[in-house]
Amino acid sequence: MNHSKELLQSPLFQSVAGLAFESVMVTDVTDNHKNSVIIYVNQAFTDLTGYAADEVLGKTPGLLQGPKTDKAETDRLSDDLKNNRTFHGSTVNYRKDGTPFNIEWKVSPVMDGAKVTHYVAVQRAVG
Repeated sequence: MNHSKELLQSPLFQSVAGLAFESVMVTDVTDNHKNSVIIYVNQAFTDLTGYAADEVLGKTPGLLQGPKTDKAETDRLSDDLKNNRTFHGSTVNYRKDGTPFNIEWKVSPVMDGAKVTHYVAVQRAVG
């Protein structure tokens, strides 16, 4: 399944992600399950973070991290993804203007048979 662009532009995906109340991010998978590259964000992501889609596409989700981001939590995320498990956690992320916010998020691997092709993350501000 190497047709990410067609899948992301499909009417079904666009409807689901566009209607979601929460921030949705899709990344391509990398060999080490770290530093995956953002290929899609919805409007709720922009509303939450202040970043427009064209500012984050091709970058890593790490651009949202900063001094108060819990390294143990991001390490657990990496371990869960490396082992094809869905991650659920919370930490501090940062908006485009640098203001911190508490985030709860889930990240799930998307499988094509036994191979991970993408990660889907759903995020929301908490607290």
